[in-house]
Amino acid sequence: MWINSCGRVGVAVVLAIVLTVGGALADNNPNGIVFTAVGFFKGRASISETSITCEIPTISSAIYDGSFAMGLWNTHGEQTLFFPNPNSAFGNPCGGWVQLRNNMFDQGITIERLEARYRIPGARRFRQFIPTFRQFPIACRAFGRDWFYVGGRVEPFNGTQNSSGSGAPNVAFMEMLPMVTPQMFHCLRDQYASMPTDMLVSIPLVIRVRAHGRSDSGDAFRSNWISYTLNLRHTCGNGRVDDGEQCDASAPGTTCSQQCVGGRCALNPARACTTAADCTGTCIADTGPSECTCLF
Repeated sequence: MWINSCGRVGVAVVLAIVLTVGGALADNNPNGIVFTAVGFFKGRASISETSITCEIPTISSAIYDGSFAMGLWNTHGEQTLFFPNPNSAFGNPCGGWVQLRNNMFDQGITIERLEARYRIPGARRFRQFIPTFRQFPIACRAFGRDWFYVGGRVEPFNGTQNSSGSGAPNVAFMEMLPMVTPQMFHCLRDQYASMPTDMLVSIPLVIRVRAHGRSDSGDAFRSNWISYTLNLRHTCGNGRVDDGEQCDASAPGTTCSQQCVGGRCALNPARACTTAADCTGTCIADTGPSECTCLF
């Protein structure tokens, strides 16, 4: 009995070792030890009235960037088209960079693609209004997973070349542009924009990303997963003017005002006026691309 008992324990231990090794071999990168996705970063921005200039991030200048918030339709009057938006100061123009590290000696990794998966935590709370599967609207499931085919290389840990220009041979920054496509925004608006703001204030869109690459010896590697959260605000029509809105059609009074200068409205010179009251604009109601902005 004692021998059989030990035999069973021995088999269990050997089986556990085999399973552990087998799992590591199947992934080639357990826990992201060899090929590591560090996180999301953005480059430093220089924004003027006429242009937006972004620096390519390096290990000394990169700014950690794990979340962002913008309107479901627009922010400060600029429409939500895709994310990041290099043409908009309100669309995180210099964001969307993934930092990757290679911790192997003598073996570089060629990056082939980035894999992205999307979900909305808590989406099941609204399933009576929006059919949902795996924390994502069923109508938008075609956009729940995406591939970004990027080319790049991460040199070995002990490498002497810095082919990526990151400031360290074993570090590379890869840009995901866009992280969220116009098609996905259009689908999410179709599903959520009609919900009242007292039920839905924002949608937390979580973007999970991992990199796929191949070493110099031909072995395939997948990095660990990293996450980015894009909060899409849905506040137009709640009766107050929130950050990012010019006005709110449901709010008391009006915030769509402008000055009367020399008998003409300052923001609409084609409009004659005597006082500022003659220049009052109209607040565009919710569920439209220009919601909660002023029309003069």
